[in-house]
Amino acid sequence: ITEGENTKTVHSAYIVSVYVDSTGNMVLIKNPTITSIPKKSDYKPKAIESEGTVDSITTNEINEFLTTFFKLYPTATASELSYYVNDGILKPIGKEYIFQELVNPIYNRKDNQVTVSLTVEYIDQQTKATQVSQFDLVLEKNGSNWKIIE
Repeated sequence: ITEGENTKTVHSAYIVSVYVDSTGNMVLIKNPTITSIPKKSDYKPKAIESEGTVDSITTNEINEFLTTFFKLYPTATASELSYYVNDGILKPIGKEYIFQELVNPIYNRKDNQVTVSLTVEYIDQQTKATQVSQFDLVLEKNGSNWKIIE
């Protein structure tokens, strides 16, 4: 807040109630309500580590699949996504993002599936900002093709 030559910073916090339906659509159901400023949580997420259950050949195949997929993903239609992803797992986003890289992918085999935890880096064409998204996926190989099933 600036009054004349005096400037001071004011911090406020609000609670917002949001309804999320079964398809992930959201709507505010209550106006923002002022509340006390929350304290920082001491939560520390468990770090995901590779268990060494995926061999280098499979790792290279998955890297190639994910690189191809995430290059196409920002502009892909629902029918294009269906070649790579089971219905509804990842929705079309319709943005002009330029794929940069897969960051720290971690692969672990679980039966005939591979769990993947990774970060994907894009450049947003409109804002020129780096856009970073985290994904936890389950892949399954069908013949010679990989597919995101969860």
